[in-house]
Amino acid sequence: MNKSQIELIIRISETRSFTKAGEELHMTQPAVSRTVASIESQLGTKLIKRDKKNGLFFTEVGERVLVIFRKILSEFHKIDELVAAEQGLEIGKVHVGAYRTACTRFLPKIIRTMEEQYPGLEIKLWEGTVEQVKKWLRTECVDVGIIIPPDKEFDTIPLIKDQLIVIMHSSHPLYQKETISIPDLQDENILMGKGGYEEQIYTLFREHNLTPKVRFEMEYIETGLSMIQEGLGITITTKKNIWSLPDQVVFRELKPDTFRDINIAVLDIKDISKATDAFIQTALTLFANDDV
Repeated sequence: MNKSQIELIIRISETRSFTKAGEELHMTQPAVSRTVASIESQLGTKLIKRDKKNGLFFTEVGERVLVIFRKILSEFHKIDELVAAEQGLEIGKVHVGAYRTACTRFLPKIIRTMEEQYPGLEIKLWEGTVEQVKKWLRTECVDVGIIIPPDKEFDTIPLIKDQLIVIMHSSHPLYQKETISIPDLQDENILMGKGGYEEQIYTLFREHNLTPKVRFEMEYIETGLSMIQEGLGITITTKKNIWSLPDQVVFRELKPDTFRDINIAVLDIKDISKATDAFIQTALTLFANDDV
C-alpha cells in the first residue's frame, strides 16, 4: 500500500465523497472506486459502506484503520519536510481544529501571517465545537487544536486568557450594579452556551454551593443575544466571544475577575511536525500580549 492510496482513504473520510476526494487528488470517480476496492481486497475487509439512510460511512474497522493511516501519512509528511529543509525550502501541511470563536477571532490572523512567512505551508481548517476539536485531536484528524479546558489528555500551551462577562438586557436590575458575582446570579434565568463552554460556568456555581437555573441551552451566542433582547434571561460568556451587542443588550464584568483559558493543544508535543510547530510559534507570537 502506497502513500497515494492512504491519502485517498483519508480524503474520502474528510469529504465523505468519492467524487470530491477524487477531484482533490485529480482522480476520476471510477479510478477512486477501483483504488478503494483494491485496498479493501488487500486488507481483506470492508472499510467504507454506503446506504440511503447514512450515505457514505466508515465501518468500525474502517474507523480504526483511519487512525493508523493518519499516523502513517503524518510520518510521510515529516519525511517531505526533512528533505525540503535540506534543500532550504519550507513545505508541509497542518490540519487545525478550532471552535467557532477561535475560528473568527484568532485563526484568520494566524493564517494570513503564516501565508506571508511560510508560503510553502498549507493549512487546512476544521471548524466545530470544543468537544469535536478534542475528538479530532484524539483520532489525529487534526495536528493541532485551539480548545478550552479541561484538557488534561493533551499537551497544551496557553494562548490567551479571555475575561468572563455577564450579558443582560439594559433594563435588568443587575445592570445597575457596578460589579456582579456568581451569588448575584443564583435566581436568574441562565441561557447556557453549549459545546464545551458550560463546564466552567457549572464549576463557578459549585464553588459557591449553587446550581445555575438554566432556562435554555444554545449552540450559538447569537441565539442568546436575541433571547436577551426579548428579556428571556442572561448569559455568561467572554469578551472575545462578542463582536458587537444588539440594541438594549449590555454587559458587566464578572467579579472577582474571572477568565477562561484558551489553549493550543496537540496530542504529543514531542512528535509534532515542523509545519505544526510553525503554526504554534506564529500563534504565540501574534497573541503574546493579547490577554483581556
